Amino acid sequence: MIQRLSVLDMAPIDYGTTGKEALLNTLELARTADKIGYERFWVTEHHNLPVVAGASPEMLMGQIAAVTNRIRVGSGGVMLPNHSPLKVAENFKLLEAFYPGRIDLGIGRASGSDGLTSLALRRSQQPYSADDLQALLHELIGYDANQQARGENPFSHIIAMPEEVSLPPISLLGSSQYSAKLAATEALNYSFAYHFNPTGAKEAITLYRNLYRKYHGKEAPPVILGLSLIGGETDEEVAVQKKIMSVKYLQSIGALKNVDLSNIENITIPSQLQSTATSYLSTLIIGTWSELKKQLDTLSNELNVQELIISTTQRGFETRLKLYKKLAEFYKFNKT
Repeated sequence: MIQRLSVLDMAPIDYGTTGKEALLNTLELARTADKIGYERFWVTEHHNLPVVAGASPEMLMGQIAAVTNRIRVGSGGVMLPNHSPLKVAENFKLLEAFYPGRIDLGIGRASGSDGLTSLALRRSQQPYSADDLQALLHELIGYDANQQARGENPFSHIIAMPEEVSLPPISLLGSSQYSAKLAATEALNYSFAYHFNPTGAKEAITLYRNLYRKYHGKEAPPVILGLSLIGGETDEEVAVQKKIMSVKYLQSIGALKNVDLSNIENITIPSQLQSTATSYLSTLIIGTWSELKKQLDTLSNELNVQELIISTTQRGFETRLKLYKKLAEFYKFNKT
């Protein structure tokens, strides 16, 4: 049964708008989510993507926390291999100092970008897929003065300021058994990205719960299920958004070029790309408002998860805002 809804926002840039407008839309969405009962509001880290303005989650989080009152604000997530764990610790301890009890530190291991951009971020020739996330996590946790792991940190003489402030709760974001196992091993919260791997959700979530119980002798924290949605009032509205999202996806992977996005509804997707578009859409939850609720309830029951974190990049800020408002109406969470 769904008990909590949350927002995952990428600050999407609609055709004909600017990155600044997208960031201001994110603030407006956060204010609305805060008022209508959403549990948390997380923002993503992406780089060198012209359709996404969210490149610096910790900076955006400070702005969001400043214009909201109750909602938890977090990263969904900070791509830890891109950054110095010390700097991540300092950023999030600072946020926790200003907004105690309202900050979440979501961690991922993807690059959030292409290989060249990863090199520009990391200044390292090490492959951006290098599997050093566990070591980076140990270093990050070691900067928390209240953690016993501090003594295992090779940089343990370094103080992440402000010294007396603890790191906020850490969640590991993933879509595989690797992330499930690591989250359980390190006793972290876990958020599974269903939109990246729908068929692997049940196995990964079950593995996380079983290993957590085995390693720590208690039940795992509640899993957060990440979903990407397309919604609308009518079947016709939904069909238009599906078309738009398909074209945008095909363009993003280089399969469609020289596309006039101002006339996107009239673009014909070549037959040889139809299966690619269909495969992409199969990872999303799609439907009219009532159809969405049925699908969300079914997934919640099948996977035994009580919190969903919802993202949508469908065209038009007003359509995205309406989607979140409709979901809040269905579940009637009141936390004001």
